[in-house]
Amino acid sequence: MAVCEIWDVRGRLDHPIDYAENPDKTANPKYTEADLQALGDVMKYATNDSKTERQYFVTGVNCDPATARDEMMIAKAEWGDESEIVCYHGFQSFKHGEVIPEQAHEVGVKLAEKMWGDRFQVIVATHLNTECLHNHFVVNSVSFMDGKHYHDNKANLRLLRKRSDELCREYALSVIEHPSGKKKPYALYQAEKNGMPTRDNVARQAVDEAISKSFTLKDFDRIMAEMGYRVSFDPNRKYWTIIGRGWKRPKRLYKLGEDYSNERITERIRENSYAVKFSRFAEPHKTVQVFRVKGSLKNAKKIGGLRGLYLHYCYRLGILPEGRQQNYARLHYLLKDDLMKMEAISQETRLLCRNHIDTVEQLLSYKGSLETEMAELTKQRKELYSQSRKSGGEEKEAVKARLTEITERMKFLRKEVRLCGGIEARNDTLKEKLTTIRADEQQGKELMTNEHRRRSGRTNRPNELGGI
Repeated sequence: MAVCEIWDVRGRLDHPIDYAENPDKTANPKYTEADLQALGDVMKYATNDSKTERQYFVTGVNCDPATARDEMMIAKAEWGDESEIVCYHGFQSFKHGEVIPEQAHEVGVKLAEKMWGDRFQVIVATHLNTECLHNHFVVNSVSFMDGKHYHDNKANLRLLRKRSDELCREYALSVIEHPSGKKKPYALYQAEKNGMPTRDNVARQAVDEAISKSFTLKDFDRIMAEMGYRVSFDPNRKYWTIIGRGWKRPKRLYKLGEDYSNERITERIRENSYAVKFSRFAEPHKTVQVFRVKGSLKNAKKIGGLRGLYLHYCYRLGILPEGRQQNYARLHYLLKDDLMKMEAISQETRLLCRNHIDTVEQLLSYKGSLETEMAELTKQRKELYSQSRKSGGEEKEAVKARLTEITERMKFLRKEVRLCGGIEARNDTLKEKLTTIRADEQQGKELMTNEHRRRSGRTNRPNELGGI
């Protein structure tokens, strides 16, 4: 059984690095440095020695693996390609224990030759670092034969899977005979792979919690509403739907999984009716430890500004404190929108705390210093490239070592500049969201207080039946 996917790679990646060893000869002036880095970055990931273990498991189709990036850029230059998409990155994953590395790589090379071998340059790398062996494909976006582009559309994806299945049958490997479902967005695939909360995961968590506390569909509907979801039980529609606050369109519940169909939800709620739940009348007494701390917190300085804003937002999202168990289903709907951005927000918070940045002025000053240093390093690097071509022996090795240092430093600087830009763009949005969240929470508290007073007031009313 082999699963295939492919997606485009553009000139913007989270961890760009410099791959232009000789920009005067290989760079296409119509491409930016970020485009070159994107192509090099995805190629380095695919051919990573720690994942392939041996160079034997890296093969070039219509190109040499050692110079593949340069060859692909030359093909783009020859045909005057200006596309934003620099290459395509695909994978072919095999069932655990079904193939050996040599066989997996052989199948991957044959698939690349059948799919792209007549017109495109491709790198095929077999990764051995997971339980399921899998091939990675890096495909040049433009054909070296005619300058035409490869298109990642439904027809080509079906063809890729069809040819993969044909090869699997040829090698007596299992095949998914009746595949179902649509192609999952790459950002969602990565989030689920890394265990990050997603809209679907949070919705499942909410449904599970609501079902566990419900005895009727009316209970289920009420508890879901308390968590910011609206469920439609329209009898004129075949499937029940769910929509959260802030969502643009509803989602059919059965798409969350087998346990979320109409029948299964009804069955799970019905099971609660027969369950007898016992609880203790009183919790056992717990020993409370008392710690005495010298000094006073009266004069302690409260962290404000950008640092305080981000730290508070991280607390609201459940990022802080570390190890805290967060019920994402109970989060405010505005916070749920940022669940898939948690890593970026965490990195921006670390930058602010690491550099003690509290104001926008300090942020812009820090960003300006980074950009100035980058400009100076770029100038130095250009001079070193020229010096490297003219030198030899130990001098050349020393120049290469200095180039490596500059590359690593520029990698860090680019990341910091990108984070500064993210903070600059996100700053006002976080303030607005927190203001709205506090207003909603205050309104909810007032409603609960009024309801409590209304119910308490009933006990003081005179008996309308004259004390009978």
